[in-house]
Amino acid sequence: MRNRKTSARPRCRFHSCHPWNYNHLWNVGVWIATVLICTLPAVSQETQPDEDESLVAFDPNAPKAVEELLAAFREKSLKWQPDVDQLSANNATQGSPEHTLLLGSSSFRLWETFEQDLAPLKVVKRAYGGARYRDLAIYTPELIHGLKFSKAVVFIANDITGKDDDTDPQTVSKLARIVIAQLRHEQPNVQIHLLPVTPTPVRYKYWQRIQVTNSMLRKIAESTPGVYYIPTAYAFLDRDGHPRAELFKSDRLHLNDDGYHVWSKIILGALETVDHVSK
Repeated sequence: MRNRKTSARPRCRFHSCHPWNYNHLWNVGVWIATVLICTLPAVSQETQPDEDESLVAFDPNAPKAVEELLAAFREKSLKWQPDVDQLSANNATQGSPEHTLLLGSSSFRLWETFEQDLAPLKVVKRAYGGARYRDLAIYTPELIHGLKFSKAVVFIANDITGKDDDTDPQTVSKLARIVIAQLRHEQPNVQIHLLPVTPTPVRYKYWQRIQVTNSMLRKIAESTPGVYYIPTAYAFLDRDGHPRAELFKSDRLHLNDDGYHVWSKIILGALETVDHVSK
């Protein structure tokens, strides 16, 4: 069953708004598409992964189990320490109880127009290039220590790249649960949104396996109160199920301005929907 946390309809305001708010019309369109993706059987654009999608048991609040998992990744993660130090240096002065945190990898880091694209949200970024869940789970406590925020949107896209050191989906599911627990430790009432890996032209050959990871993230959201999964693939795949090249930069990996515009509308629509349902 698809995630139901994003499927409740937001309250419509059109009957009292003249002239019609076309920005809101777009968000409603995004909501409709999201509901369809969440409730209808998978189509060719999102083929069903062959691997077992069930989550393995794991307690992200068990220190011994967490350290045993992270120990294997600590040495490889040292290269990110300078980036983390720089990002966390302003934690005490940035953010507020009204801010939404963007936590993740280069697609967030390179998003230069995020403040305009995500308006009226107040947004603070903590993102570094090449991030994987295996190092994010090590550095999240430092990245967010002392930072104030009420919502968090998490995006990591580098665990499945076709390399020998790829992180398998089951391990990613454990690491993602650690990150969620760390966010809750810093801000107990934080609303958390998990963004799946976007289908990109350069990594599309690994899309089937990437979808297993995305499925894990969806199942985490389905089983964790206050955590939500935001479907995005439907907006980045064409009718034949291939990535829409016009939404990506020349590297065929990162979003261009049009891609960010599409992404931002999906994110805003999802967060607005949850806020309406929570009222």
